[in-house]
Amino acid sequence: MYQYKIKKASWLATLIMMLTLVSQTTYAEHFHYFIDIETTFAVDQNQQLNAINVSWVYDEKMSALMKAQNPNLQALAKKTLADLSKNHYFTNIQLNGKDVKTGQVKQFTIEEITDKGKKLLQLDFTLPLAQAIPMQGKNKITWNFADPSGVAIMVYSKISGVRLEGELKSHCKARMWNNEEAEHGDPEQFLKLKCSL
Repeated sequence: MYQYKIKKASWLATLIMMLTLVSQTTYAEHFHYFIDIETTFAVDQNQQLNAINVSWVYDEKMSALMKAQNPNLQALAKKTLADLSKNHYFTNIQLNGKDVKTGQVKQFTIEEITDKGKKLLQLDFTLPLAQAIPMQGKNKITWNFADPSGVAIMVYSKISGVRLEGELKSHCKARMWNNEEAEHGDPEQFLKLKCSL
């Protein structure tokens, strides 16, 4: 009888542990948050592109979670960007079909904003390019943002989120299209900037 109780208790403990693991796995698979993106492109006086200015606004759920984990926003931004650097800041860039390497983010700000009554975190950072890109002539820049884990859903809410400054404003045209075949961890959108300077 005593052995039966031990076996029963052991079986119940195993069952509870398995259910807990399954629920945690299911939660991880279904947990998603959204980042609304804006980017600014500008060339210097030599018509070279040196960096892309990026703005991410996290959704309300993720903003609250991030603040709960670290209420010191400056420290939170540093840790977030350090983690993002391991995955190239979730950014893929190509110039005329060739991959463009990016550098390490050193300039950034983070603040809490209010949008339609919701308190959201906005992370702005300058993503430097490893080498400046001469933009004279005809060029095509394509890019996308994606979290390889598939947890963050990163999208431009509208094409006006692609901001062009200086010479690019009158010499470039931006296009955006959804990735209809996106799978877990794939970019939700693709973007193209065609320029003729």
